[in-house]
This record gives sequence, C-alpha cells and structure tokens, in this order.
Amino acid sequence: MTPPQELLDAIAREGAEERLRELDKQGKLTSALFPELEEGRGFEQPALHHYTVLEHNLSAVGALDRALGEGVEGVQLTDPSAENTRADWLERKIDKHPLLHLLRLSCLVHDIAKPRTAVVREGRLRFPRHGPVGAELLEERLASLGFEQNSIDFVTTMVRYHLRPGEFARSWPPSDRALRRFARDVAGQTLPLLLLQLADGMATRGPNYRRENFERHIAFLRHIVTRTEEALQEDELPLVNGEELMKELGLPSGPLLGAVLTSVREAQLAGEVDDRAAAIALARQSLEHLTAEA
Repeated sequence: MTPPQELLDAIAREGAEERLRELDKQGKLTSALFPELEEGRGFEQPALHHYTVLEHNLSAVGALDRALGEGVEGVQLTDPSAENTRADWLERKIDKHPLLHLLRLSCLVHDIAKPRTAVVREGRLRFPRHGPVGAELLEERLASLGFEQNSIDFVTTMVRYHLRPGEFARSWPPSDRALRRFARDVAGQTLPLLLLQLADGMATRGPNYRRENFERHIAFLRHIVTRTEEALQEDELPLVNGEELMKELGLPSGPLLGAVLTSVREAQLAGEVDDRAAAIALARQSLEHLTAEA
C-alpha cells in the first residue's frame, strides 16, 4: 500500500496550499485523507490567531513555502550556518519522500488535535498537549494512508514537538543542556522543526505578520541552530562525580562506584536524567540493582 497519489502530488509542489484547498473543496481532504482536520473547520482560536484552526493549518503550508522562497516584505531566509544549509536538509529523503514534502505535510496537520484538546481555563481558551495528542492520532492515520514508519516518525515528531522552540523564548537564552535535549527529542531534525515553528508563527498572525516579525524569527532560528551545533560538539559535564556519589551513597572507591557512575552518565547522555537530584536518585536505584545481582 502506498499513500494516495493526489496527496503526494499536492505536497510535492511549491503551491501546495492551493492544491490542498482544491482537495478540500472536492471534499477529499477531510473525508478520505484526514477526517480529524474537519474538527477544525470554523473552530475559532484566541485573539492572536487570525484564522480558525483548519484555515491556520492550511495557511501554515503556504507560509512555509513563502518563508523558503520570496520571504516577507523583501526579507528572505538565509542558511542558518555553513553546516546547516536548507538544501542539505530539505533535499534529504525519508522512505523516498523528499523531506520538504513531509515538512509541508507536517504543517498541514500540526494543529490537528486542537479542537479535541480545547478547554477554557480562567476565561481563556487553551489547547493543552495538542502536540502529543496530535502525534498519537497521526500514528494510526498516516499508517492507514500507506506511509512507511520512517515517514510517520518524522511527521509525528514535528507535530509532537512543534511548540518546543517557543519554550526557549520564555527562558532566553536556552542552556546547552536544554539544546542537547531538544536535539535528542527531535531525533536531530532541529532545522525542519524550527522551519515548522516559523511557518506556524507566520500563519498565526496571517496578514498581520510583518517584516520585523520575520527578522526576529530568522535571528531566533539562527541562534538555536548554531548554538545547538556548538552544544552537541562540546562535552556535557557530568551531573554528579565520583566524590559526590561516595558521600551520598556511602560507597568506597572501586569497581562498584565505577559501575554506578557509568549507568548515571549513560542515562544523562540519553536524556533520561537532566538534574543532580534525578542523577543521585538513579544512582541509588543502580546501586540497589547491582548489589542485588552480586
């Protein structure tokens, strides 16, 4: 089974938004392809958003092509660094699909779960966990459409984490540890996710998105990409060292201490622990496990 050709043809062209709108007018987009998108038709959003949910999703596809092409009011997107050119990323293939095509698809479905996660808190409309919820429902939907697992993993990763870059803006600048964790979580697809976040921002404001917004977004994108590159090249300092564990666990120097340290370090590099308290707690668990095996 292969994905519907009309969908592949739509996301393969620069005018993808227009073609997807044609599929919507024909009743195919939200019936045969993505029924969950229908929930967003006419679904209003908070004041900052210019469009309803479905319109926003469709507009994000066009915003991506605009960002990669003509830009905004004479400002064009440049490559964030010599190591991260757009061509290097977007020409890669996943299950024979160009990454750019799958990124357009990610834009189309990035807010697919907003209507079903909508709640009103303190008088304000919120969409808690709409990224993870959307990723979960897309696992099944994309598989049913005939996409292979690597393609599904890419799209669901984009959807699951599309709000993550915005978290950096709230605690600026992000730490090296946060950037390493970000790169691990998105399986190294940092630039595509940042491009999705850019398209999302453009589609949020719609015609109110201006040159100054685009310039700030470009500067943000460039900083995250270059600092992530640098952070990944630097050695991450251990959360705890041998002397600290000897004091915390009452362990003498020796092979057992070394084994505990190794388990904690491996967990840190895998992103499973990210602060000292969690590292010490894991060290205690590891010590108990190793002692029980002895």
